[in-house]
Amino acid sequence: MPIEEQPMNWKDMVPAPPYDKKAVDAYTRTRIILMNGIENNAVLMSHAIERMHPDPGGVKKSMALMRRIDSQQQETVNWLNPADQSIIETTLGYEQVAVDLTANLAQNEPDPYVKQTLDFALLEDFDHLYRYSCLYDYIEGGDPRLDRPGQDRGQTRPADKHRAPPPL
Repeated sequence: MPIEEQPMNWKDMVPAPPYDKKAVDAYTRTRIILMNGIENNAVLMSHAIERMHPDPGGVKKSMALMRRIDSQQQETVNWLNPADQSIIETTLGYEQVAVDLTANLAQNEPDPYVKQTLDFALLEDFDHLYRYSCLYDYIEGGDPRLDRPGQDRGQTRPADKHRAPPPL
């Protein structure tokens, strides 16, 4: 499809209703968050390229059209998130994306030093996911797993085993 035909009108930008946060598969939410991040990064990268390019031959005009199309795609993906999803639920989704991406990178990293660094980052991501889950339980009284099909059901760490020893 030629790039001139790609800009969308409002009707095309809202093709599907947002997902139901209680019925959707756990990884549908993370895929939407990941795609939103990719589209957002595409817009930011094209802004950076446009600022650094000297503009021979009207490159800036073409880049402006591409940025508009990327922005519309990002909005379309972002609108798949439901309006009744709280900030903490969205944060839990972001942390799940971070855990999954970091785990995949660590699993496929051939350099042992970089793999060790990614393993440490993965521990941090798990810790963030755990702490945000506790915050979600405290603030909203909800189960962070939200009883979605496909969601991991791991044991939580017992708090008494991870405290500092009493002072002497």
